[in-house]
Amino acid sequence: MFGPVCLVLMILPISLLLTLDHNAIQQVEALTGRLGNESGHPCDHVTGDFHTWLTEASSVDVVVVGGGVAGLTAVQKLLSHGVTDVVLLEAQDYLGGRVLTYRQDGVLVEDGAEWIHGGRRNPLYRLARNLGAVSPTLPDDAWDWRFVTQDSEPADPSAYDFIEALMEECRENGILTDYYNTSFGQYFIDRFHEIYDSRIDSETGKALLHYMMQIVNYDEGTGDWLDMSARDADQFVDYGDDRQWENGFDTLITHLKKGIPDSKVHLSSPVCKVYWNMPDESRVLVVTQQGISFLAHHMIVTTSVAHLQERHTHIFHPMLPENFVKTLKAVSLGVANKIQLGWADPWWGPDPLSLHILWTTYDLPQDMSWLYGIASAFSVHKQRAVLQMFITGDNSTYMESLPETVVEKHILYLLRRVTGKNITQPNFFRRTRWGSNPWMLGSYSSFITVAGDRGGVHRHDQLATPLLNSSGKIVVMWAGEHTHNTRYSTVDGAMETGKREALRVISLLKSSKSMHLSH
Repeated sequence: MFGPVCLVLMILPISLLLTLDHNAIQQVEALTGRLGNESGHPCDHVTGDFHTWLTEASSVDVVVVGGGVAGLTAVQKLLSHGVTDVVLLEAQDYLGGRVLTYRQDGVLVEDGAEWIHGGRRNPLYRLARNLGAVSPTLPDDAWDWRFVTQDSEPADPSAYDFIEALMEECRENGILTDYYNTSFGQYFIDRFHEIYDSRIDSETGKALLHYMMQIVNYDEGTGDWLDMSARDADQFVDYGDDRQWENGFDTLITHLKKGIPDSKVHLSSPVCKVYWNMPDESRVLVVTQQGISFLAHHMIVTTSVAHLQERHTHIFHPMLPENFVKTLKAVSLGVANKIQLGWADPWWGPDPLSLHILWTTYDLPQDMSWLYGIASAFSVHKQRAVLQMFITGDNSTYMESLPETVVEKHILYLLRRVTGKNITQPNFFRRTRWGSNPWMLGSYSSFITVAGDRGGVHRHDQLATPLLNSSGKIVVMWAGEHTHNTRYSTVDGAMETGKREALRVISLLKSSKSMHLSH
């Protein structure tokens, strides 16, 4: 699960030894509500009525909801097995979901997924290799590594080695067992206390704890390492070092779209109503925002877990089963965003930069306090003059609420301060706003919370439990990275779940056809 050396951070709780200005915390808390809800949800304006939707519905075998990697994989697998009466409904105007490659004037950056996590054990890596799309890995000594304080003073680079050692340690079998009833972050806090002992209250100790939390929050995609269940973290199977795509992650989307006729795909078609247990009707009725309806034997839902959490009571009729809702509430989707800046030439020098910040003081004005969530800046793959930063949690949500010009101004201030250089205005600037997207409400990592674990939710595939109607027929199935036990939060995990549910549908359709012929 542990990603590349690009670090992010949420504001550290006071209980974890870092004291921040109370007013600044209150300001951030006041602004960290979900964005985009003030004017209502797009599905609040769905057109039509139940009678019209039912009588005018198009009959199909399968409806797949969500055109991300899981949905595309499911449709591709269905078509390859001869299930051609299928439609794909995507809420947005593009395919790929949280895989979104952006190109502008020769610059290529990834808004969402960026790395192939692992080597030969990862089926996505094997696919990318077959496509000739894996980029050679840069050795560590090819990078310009810099460790500084927020005021550009040299910092001890051994901090990185120390934290990497702890992260390697927690991969070992049995290490996290004693923490199964608490959080993943608690393990790191306890180990930090054991190793640092009396130095914990020193300026260096606080800065290092701050830095360590940033790494964990980024690698896990969480906003708060105390929220993630240690049992859940222990279930994740690591496939090895990360790899890069040669020419963008959308290489995968292009591959998955091959063989899917345009007529099967409906973009800008959010699903707003699902009637899955109707009297005298064994099929499921699916209604889009435009009032277009489909009557399907089976439905595969691949949407973001955060979207399901927010909208399930509005979408599903009747309500989802109580046990399923309990499981749904046990999982959280982190809010992770990227900020990217580019110049005509790299002001840092010819080598790719990996700049790390150890925060030893907290003197930013209140409106800039979200910058405490920035802990590194690093060169973007194959973009010699573009830097990227990550930010998670409340700081990330707050950043989304700011005008883009303000974000750019704040980031330039930070870069100038940590480098001591008068860095010029960039000619490329981009920031993502995944938490504001009503169809996502976060990225990239889903995880079982401590509260969810204590409530009895220990496996992600509990979210893959199909819905059966009153006649005992499976009508709704679930896919997406959040339903994978050991590779949740990964693109390969999403692919595997799309394949899993497609094969389930294929088996059900074959069984239904056999029963029909036997009669």
